[in-house]
Amino acid sequence: MARRAFVLSGGGNRGPLQVGALKALLEHGIEPDFLVGTSAGAINAVALAADPTIEGVERLAAAWRSVRRQDIYPGNRFTILWRLLTHQDSLFDGSGLRRVLQAHLPPGIRTFGDLQRPCYVTAADLRTQRLILFGEDPSAPLLEAVLASASVPVIHPPVRFRNMQLVDGGVVAVVPITIALEKGAEELYILDLSFSPQVLPPRRGLAEIAITAYQTLLSEQTLDDLYDALQSHATVHHICLTAFREISFLDFSRTAQMLEAGYEAMQRYLADPRPNQVCEVTAEGIRALAAPAIPGGGRPYLPPRRQRLLHLKAPKG
Repeated sequence: MARRAFVLSGGGNRGPLQVGALKALLEHGIEPDFLVGTSAGAINAVALAADPTIEGVERLAAAWRSVRRQDIYPGNRFTILWRLLTHQDSLFDGSGLRRVLQAHLPPGIRTFGDLQRPCYVTAADLRTQRLILFGEDPSAPLLEAVLASASVPVIHPPVRFRNMQLVDGGVVAVVPITIALEKGAEELYILDLSFSPQVLPPRRGLAEIAITAYQTLLSEQTLDDLYDALQSHATVHHICLTAFREISFLDFSRTAQMLEAGYEAMQRYLADPRPNQVCEVTAEGIRALAAPAIPGGGRPYLPPRRQRLLHLKAPKG
């Protein structure tokens, strides 16, 4: 039987979409041999690896439902202004995120060796500017690894761990496909919150513009990794969970709807699987990606391999 990996991307407060999708997968008897996760995907991957059952997914869903904005992002605009004026490392204190993660680690689960399924978590070290992979050493602490993987630069402070300065693994591997392939995956279920083949409304505010710019860089990276995966011998199921793309990263009020949307999206995919394809690009997205030259100069640029990946015709002009 093919060795199966669940690959869970980063996605911040949209993480419940993955939880709903995981429930649908398990209900269909599709279980992982191992998991790889980044950022919010690291949180979900570790939780499922600790208890790879529908009951475990239900507990994870309950944990997400319990989180409120103030738990992760305490304070207000004046707090943020003070942190900026005093040259702090981030807009928000990281202690809230640490407390939430610590509170929801399953009892007795403290290291990667305690998990029921192998799980790999990514982070990025600012000092060496390299990807850091947790999960190969069973003695590595889960809390520090997941906290680092979920600490978005500027939003959260870096996590200091063994002479490293760790931040969100999405900086280098928002959808850690390559790691799953290197660990021997022959079938991948990629639950992707990061790639969105759709046009967003104009971004507003410093944080939203910065995060969207960051996501643009990561989407380019994801397309390259997907292209490599589709050239491998693995069976690739790429499921884009695009709901709630416009929601603020501060908004934790839509968790119940996200859980349902993720569940329904995976049910639709499993009813009509499309392996070895990039998730469907909307008509609006196709028009934007394949647009001709813009009057006055400039056009969307897609290298030939991206055009083949997205099944787009090369733009003219």
